[in-house]
Amino acid sequence: MTTDAEYIKVAEEAWEESVEIAKSVDGWKEEKKDKKTGDVVESRKNSKGRKIYRCKAKIDMPPKLLIDAMGDTDHVTEWNKTLTEARVLKTLSDNCAISYQVTSDGGGGMVSARDFVYVSKKGYEGEIFVMGGKSVEMKDAPSSSKIVRAVNGPGCQMVTPSAEDKNICEFLWLMDCDYKGWMPQSVLDIAMPIAQTQFIDCVRKLAEKLKEEGQF
Repeated sequence: MTTDAEYIKVAEEAWEESVEIAKSVDGWKEEKKDKKTGDVVESRKNSKGRKIYRCKAKIDMPPKLLIDAMGDTDHVTEWNKTLTEARVLKTLSDNCAISYQVTSDGGGGMVSARDFVYVSKKGYEGEIFVMGGKSVEMKDAPSSSKIVRAVNGPGCQMVTPSAEDKNICEFLWLMDCDYKGWMPQSVLDIAMPIAQTQFIDCVRKLAEKLKEEGQF
């Protein structure tokens, strides 16, 4: 049985490691770039030799609104259509929790749904908000015979305020996901950047909705 303190230690270590990788400069190769929005997806190999992905985008919404939406796991599927299910299984501390998430079919239907059990920590690196963590085993976690369990290595999502405009933020997503199941790398090379850009589309739609509601 893993104790809460052990889970928190895993979350903190994954958070630190993911921030370091997300900020790293060397070894990244561009996979996909949107000329109109400036969004970019890059990849490199992690220490185990698996491809990891980093997506960067400028979002027209105040950082606080995006941070609040990202941190509200139980309601995240209302706007994040890359997930069909997301819920907190256990709150470990004020800033650490274990959640269960199910992805929608990814990469334009090339990758069937996956689920994962994820421990995460929310915190700040200077003025940058970071929600980071990794997959964990949990005895009473839900599972489905129909869905393959994916395993996430250290990853994070970061929100950085814009220096020029309080209604703009920079978003970064570092994804290290072992999709499991039989999945050729050539399919993942297409599916992973699509999954990241689909998420960015969801964030932009949320920004439009909140703006229409007069929240900024």
